[in-house]
Amino acid sequence: MTNAIARVEIKDFLVFKGEFAEDFCPGVNVLIGGNGTGKTTLMKLMYAACARKESDSSADSVKKFVLPYFGAGDNLGYCSIKCLFSNSAPIEWVYKDSPEQVPHVANQEKFSQPAMQMYDKVTVEIRNTLTPDGVYIPTEEMLSHSETLLALNNERKIPFDQTLIDVLSKAELGETRKITSNAEKVLDRIKNVIGGEVFYENDKFYIVRPDIGKVPFSLEASGFRKLGLLWKLLRNGLLEAGSILFWDEPEESMNPELIPALADILLELQRGGVQIFAATHSFDVARWIELSKQPENTLRYLNLRKEGGRIVADVADNYETLPRSVIDEADDVLLRRSVQAAAASAGVKLQ
Repeated sequence: MTNAIARVEIKDFLVFKGEFAEDFCPGVNVLIGGNGTGKTTLMKLMYAACARKESDSSADSVKKFVLPYFGAGDNLGYCSIKCLFSNSAPIEWVYKDSPEQVPHVANQEKFSQPAMQMYDKVTVEIRNTLTPDGVYIPTEEMLSHSETLLALNNERKIPFDQTLIDVLSKAELGETRKITSNAEKVLDRIKNVIGGEVFYENDKFYIVRPDIGKVPFSLEASGFRKLGLLWKLLRNGLLEAGSILFWDEPEESMNPELIPALADILLELQRGGVQIFAATHSFDVARWIELSKQPENTLRYLNLRKEGGRIVADVADNYETLPRSVIDEADDVLLRRSVQAAAASAGVKLQ
């Protein structure tokens, strides 16, 4: 990975009250934790930093490059976000209620308007460097909405979550002429799982099967749609070496029997130079990724949790040494209930 996200520092942004900072590996980063612990927020902030490629600072770039990824334009008060890369200058955003809250701002006059003001700071070095290309796959399946969503967004300017618009726009791009050897491996693996290739024609997506021809995306199994979207993004050349994949709950709507294949696909992408962030509620996903890794893979697990009103992270490079998480506890509850039910059925009294 030539340029990966190495670290994120957040202060008072949405669920991240107070200060939060964490380091990431250049390989597969698995985010776990209960609802409301910031997994999606963290990934969207990093994705927004990858989208921030313009060199000039401007007062409204925060509005353009951060808040739209949350489908919102609300005022936030003071907060700061910093994304550090392994091989380029960091990107930092600072939001404030008043200029006094950010004393290092040189030109105070532009913050004299009574409405909420926002300041965007980008280090000078960013003018001569490029952040990695990022792809964000949201929890929601999007390709079956291709006929209406982009047109509605362009015409009405409805504040959709920008990640939904971005992934659909990227899926509709033309296919790349040259397929890298790594991409070809992953494409073949996905094709074997979903039984065909993804095709885009007349504002619609299809899975083309050798036996029955074109199947509209809306009629496909939802688990196949999620892998089909990944196939199309790969085929369009958007997940080459040096890029970053953010995937929110990849297991959503996916049959558990497909989880080992999903883990293999993510690990193969990483071996080809793609940094990966995956947020999951699934014990199977978290564990299969570790069980399927090869020596060329690097992993990091982050268990996000609330402690004293703040978000903290337990971090480990393998799942076994990670402190117990909510997904472990949920599995334990299910196991206990299963044992109790089996014992009751057999007439056995448990101690």
